[in-house]
Amino acid sequence: MLSVLPPRGISMRERSSIRVAAIQLASGDNLAANLRGCLRMIDKAALLRPGLIVLPEFCNHVSWYEDRAHCFRVSVTLNSGFLRAIAAKARDHATHIVINCTVQRDDGVATGTSLLYGPDGELLAASDKQLLMGHQNNFLQRAKAPGPVTTTEIGRLGLYTGTDGLVCETPRSLALRGAQILCNSLSSAARCQNNLHIPARATENRVFVVAANKVGPLVPKALLAAVSQTTGTPEHYLHGAGASQIVAPDGTVLARANASDEQVIWADIDPRHANDKRRLDSTDLFRSRRPDLYAPLAQQSPPGATY
Repeated sequence: MLSVLPPRGISMRERSSIRVAAIQLASGDNLAANLRGCLRMIDKAALLRPGLIVLPEFCNHVSWYEDRAHCFRVSVTLNSGFLRAIAAKARDHATHIVINCTVQRDDGVATGTSLLYGPDGELLAASDKQLLMGHQNNFLQRAKAPGPVTTTEIGRLGLYTGTDGLVCETPRSLALRGAQILCNSLSSAARCQNNLHIPARATENRVFVVAANKVGPLVPKALLAAVSQTTGTPEHYLHGAGASQIVAPDGTVLARANASDEQVIWADIDPRHANDKRRLDSTDLFRSRRPDLYAPLAQQSPPGATY
């Protein structure tokens, strides 16, 4: 565990530290086994007495489906036993928990949704995935609204998921609306996500990022060899890349997991550090923005357009 110096304007005696943790785990296509794994790792993380625990993406079922009906069937409802068990752990350990699952919606579709539970077990926020990757477009519904920024006793939290961190828009929107800690649930085999995108989202927004990634196969184990052969992808590239991490607003990696094992990582942070958007040369990154020049960012690309 590392710590960072307080930013200008905050003295050491004013520092208000909280402990945050990220859980790195594997999950498959058995919902009951996946829940047991989540609860086991939450109990392990709780031994550190953190104020926040972040779990990976698709904790209920690996992101591999026979069809849209199968995806819906293995998704959970907000009142499911799966999520009630997670809420109970938040209450038992008096901590905030962020978990990502595919969630059944009333219109028969599922969303990839990050859920924030408070220390009393209440659901405080839900944020649907905005940018779907590849085959996810065949099974999941994209977000219809921006994810919320939620004020809690440990700071202002924003949630984003997987490929939402491959682009700047989603994390920047959360930071502009006051988020101090971004909770990033991942199910990624991409090494570039760990080595580039996670720390970049922290430093370009001057916020803390708590990123929890998967390890183990990202397709059902029974299909791993066949998928590898069919796609020409070595089996180890079909595994989660791990490297879960906690990153400070200046880009310092405060804690980092390895690439292959289930782990809990943690760091003590002061969320107020994220209020200072100035670089060392005193440039304020947010006050220096030029949104009048960014109009193309809000324009939808025409269908089939290539550049």
